[in-house]
Amino acid sequence: MEIRNLDTKVALNNLVRHGYRHSGDYGIILNANMIDEDLFKLGRPYRTLDGRIIMVHRGTMEVEIDLVQYMLHKGDIAIVLPEALLLVEDVSSDCAASAVVFRQMPQIQSTVESFVVSGDSKAFARVNQYLTMISDQFDRTPVFTDIIVHFYDALILDMFSLRHEAPLSRSGAFMQRFLKLLAKEGRTKHSVNFYADRLCVSPNHMSTLVRGESGLTVLQWINRALLREAKVLLHHTSLPISEVADTLGFATPSFFIRFFRQQTGCTPFQYRKQLHGND
Repeated sequence: MEIRNLDTKVALNNLVRHGYRHSGDYGIILNANMIDEDLFKLGRPYRTLDGRIIMVHRGTMEVEIDLVQYMLHKGDIAIVLPEALLLVEDVSSDCAASAVVFRQMPQIQSTVESFVVSGDSKAFARVNQYLTMISDQFDRTPVFTDIIVHFYDALILDMFSLRHEAPLSRSGAFMQRFLKLLAKEGRTKHSVNFYADRLCVSPNHMSTLVRGESGLTVLQWINRALLREAKVLLHHTSLPISEVADTLGFATPSFFIRFFRQQTGCTPFQYRKQLHGND
């Protein structure tokens, strides 16, 4: 089952109106007005089929990337990998951002995940330089995609080099591993014991680490991930509610409906109807 959402190839007509240019699996958009919902729907989770590096030029963006919440301000950079779980909660009326879009990752010799770089003026200036060079290549006739690919690889590797300049605390590193695993497995794995076993700790020790680092329990994080996945399926597929429940690992549709109502105050049927009414 393919969930096509935040897929630049599908949303191409809307993106082009905002100045989006592309070649093959690579694209760029400069100083786009983020308040326009042609680019995305506020408050609705997505699976990103493309990766992207987003730099905020002005205003703010409240986003959630793989269950981690960020408030992006002017000068911040978000690195979002393909297949990330992304939710744009809100943007300020003056928000403008640039982004590069990619489907191919360079070879990176370590585990990678989405992250945000905040308040690094030198990194922001470097990204601006990359975007200028990439934009210049898109303006050429013909476009030399091989050159664009090299610029993208250099930019992505440059950004990931920053990820390792700020070491995490032991509990912070554990929390990062937990959220990465949860973003990958949260659609069907709902047991605290499953995550504790995969992370080689006892459930009690895991609970202490996660609650101490985030203020939320492990179960609250699992429910949060499960709700995001449910909303993605309800929004971006036409699957019957019974199949959504089965895809998410619920024993019966009634268990799924009860869970969804407890988390949102409405049933999956009502949620989907609201979405269709707003589209």
